[in-house]
Amino acid sequence: MAEPAPLHSDLSGAPAGGTATFHRTSDGIRVRIATWSGGTRGTALILPGRTEYIEKYAQVIAHLIGMGFSVACIDWRGQGLSTRINDTTELGHVKHFWEYQHDVASLLTAVADMPRPLHMFAHSMGGAIGLRALIEGLPAASASFSAPMWGLHLPALQGFFAPFILRTLRIFGQGENFAPGARGAEHVALRGYKGNPLTTDPEQYRRMQMLIEEIPDLALGPPSVGWLAAAFDEMDALFDTDLPDLPILAGCGTGDTVVSYSAVVSQLERMRRATFVNVEGAKHELWMERPELRDPFWDAISRHIANVEATL
Repeated sequence: MAEPAPLHSDLSGAPAGGTATFHRTSDGIRVRIATWSGGTRGTALILPGRTEYIEKYAQVIAHLIGMGFSVACIDWRGQGLSTRINDTTELGHVKHFWEYQHDVASLLTAVADMPRPLHMFAHSMGGAIGLRALIEGLPAASASFSAPMWGLHLPALQGFFAPFILRTLRIFGQGENFAPGARGAEHVALRGYKGNPLTTDPEQYRRMQMLIEEIPDLALGPPSVGWLAAAFDEMDALFDTDLPDLPILAGCGTGDTVVSYSAVVSQLERMRRATFVNVEGAKHELWMERPELRDPFWDAISRHIANVEATL
């Protein structure tokens, strides 16, 4: 049974008419899901990235409503206002990435009576979760990925040794500890705009900071050993499985220092109906970039969905 949940629309600027509820997943975790009904073109499922939360996507939600969609967005377990490990905002942790599929199942339950078809819009970590969900049969007509986490942007030696070190630490019971070197990492609310890895738009960056400053419970600290080890497990597994046969678009910025640009391209090359969008000069948050970078990406998504609709 869903329970009412907070939704800070006045602060975030989210469109009117949104409703947030807490849902209990099949493994007992409480996740927050927000929905906006009324669009008749179908339902857009927003799958956010690590550290993110529904309010951050207010402008994305507004854009999708403007395109004619109903919309649903989720706080993954361990972030936003969903259940946190040890009730703390300091550590991001899961044992296995499969745990997120329980959250996806709750999201699908929440949109059971909303318009079809479903269209997925996934960012970063949400891109790994979303691709797995599609592999497992999530019934979407299309998927649009922003900087999907199908590989991490790491120096060659670090990329080679990090998975081994993290998996070894996990074996020795260190899974719920901070990942090596991560504990001192500054959250977006504490670090300045200069040199940030997320966006070249100072207004968008300030907006991210404002939301965390006003609602500290939405913040999330660095990942655990277990989360990073599980992420490497999942990214490897996604390259070692059959991929879904549906129209997929993925974009990545040439200035992205969070996910691996080459991994996105390589994964798309394995798909039969895939489109890649190169966003020159953009950082990690393609939907929260400067208009001259963000708008062409949205235009490509609009064409992608229109082409899908023409075949339905």
